[in-house]
Amino acid sequence: MAYAVTHILLTIVVLDFFRHYIFGKHRFPRYLLVIGGIAGLLPDIDIPLSWMFSLITGVGTYFHGVFSHSIVWPIAFLLAGMILYSLHTKKKNKIANRLKTWAKISYVISFGWFFHLVLDCLYGGYTSMLWPLQTLTTFCPEFGLDHYAVSIDAIILVLWLAHEELHQKIKDYF
Repeated sequence: MAYAVTHILLTIVVLDFFRHYIFGKHRFPRYLLVIGGIAGLLPDIDIPLSWMFSLITGVGTYFHGVFSHSIVWPIAFLLAGMILYSLHTKKKNKIANRLKTWAKISYVISFGWFFHLVLDCLYGGYTSMLWPLQTLTTFCPEFGLDHYAVSIDAIILVLWLAHEELHQKIKDYF
């Protein structure tokens, strides 16, 4: 399983490439990068939920990788974004702008959540992508990346910072 830093940082890096090279800074503001980074870690909310459940019930419970690691959630946020965007196109007022903003937020959350599942799968962790239909899937490849997780975090950060400096875009963050 990838570290929390990888989930956040790699999601931000990929979204930042979309921001710079596809959508543009005006159509893809920085706050969406922050939301995307948080969404990249959001499926791991089941870890503190497991701790709280164990604390309350007194029974050691660990349900990491089950319901929050399902493809259902990114699809739900994607559909919510599509609905909000379609409502936006039918209105032409201040509410329409808010609907468009929430549609973008839903799309970014969907991407971050899905990207988390992809990273967990690539790192060889099990995920219940088809929950509630089944509780464990084993179709994820075993690349053994989990042994290099700390190094991968450092490499991603250095490459992203070098890219931003090389293209004189690091000033966007200060």
